Amino acid sequence: MSAPDAGRATVIVAQPLSHAAFAPYGHLIAPGQQQRDINFGTTRRFDDVAHLDTEAEGGRVGVAIFRTDAHTHRAPYPVRAFERHLLGSQSFVPMGASRMLVVLAGSGAQPDASAIVAFVVEAGQGVTLKRGVWHHPLITVGAADVLVIERMAGTEDCEVVPMHAGIDVVLAEG
Repeated sequence: MSAPDAGRATVIVAQPLSHAAFAPYGHLIAPGQQQRDINFGTTRRFDDVAHLDTEAEGGRVGVAIFRTDAHTHRAPYPVRAFERHLLGSQSFVPMGASRMLVVLAGSGAQPDASAIVAFVVEAGQGVTLKRGVWHHPLITVGAADVLVIERMAGTEDCEVVPMHAGIDVVLAEG
């Protein structure tokens, strides 16, 4: 990705989410190959769909719902900052028919503007980000509730770096 022209934003097109494309950043949460019938054959159960990493320095699993509204979450989506969590993974699962974007910028000492990628997380999917992966704060496509599973502890584990370059994320047309 090249530096943006003055007054013009660099545009990152969000790509569909797949296991292979997302692997450098974490794990896709979706029904997998390993399944079994439960509840008298009325339900299929998919086990081990998320790989959580939360126990460093006395952390525990915490579950929250983040709610966004439509007027603050609409395209184009400006890239404002990146954050990372060095002590635990973080999972995001849009609820209902909601969709969200995951915008990532590597896992080095600072976010890498030349490595920014974006994925569309569709209803029925979710992601778990590995420790240390730079990611944009939550972006949803319109109003949404998102289930968040993350490390909880007595001290906060969130490093934030503001972005000053003009970078926007858009959805692919079609």
